[in-house]
Amino acid sequence: MAKVKLKPKSLNDAKPLLSAADVRWLSRYSSTMEDDGMGRWARVAYAGKFDNIGFYRGKICRWEIAWVKKLNTKEELKFTISYLYPSNGKHLFDNLEDAQKEVEQTFRWFMKMCGGKTSCP
Repeated sequence: MAKVKLKPKSLNDAKPLLSAADVRWLSRYSSTMEDDGMGRWARVAYAGKFDNIGFYRGKICRWEIAWVKKLNTKEELKFTISYLYPSNGKHLFDNLEDAQKEVEQTFRWFMKMCGGKTSCP
């Protein structure tokens, strides 16, 4: 007897490609805590498939979900979040780790509200 491969009834029945574990951080402009030569510094959060170049069957399956930028204010170092999807998270932090944690928690909440059904066709 041959095995039959079942297709999902709809895209919402497909296996989700985004999950909390799929958040990755990449440096932008500078890989250290110092700004680049033009005074820029950022960490960018990505979600999606990372086992390829971000495409699956011709569709984009990797997204920028947030940027964390460094601010020097009154001799203090602060970090601000800019989300690239609908969210209501906090936006100013005293350290990078707390800002990244907030992005990841907010993304998990967002995925939960979507029912975990965000997937690539």
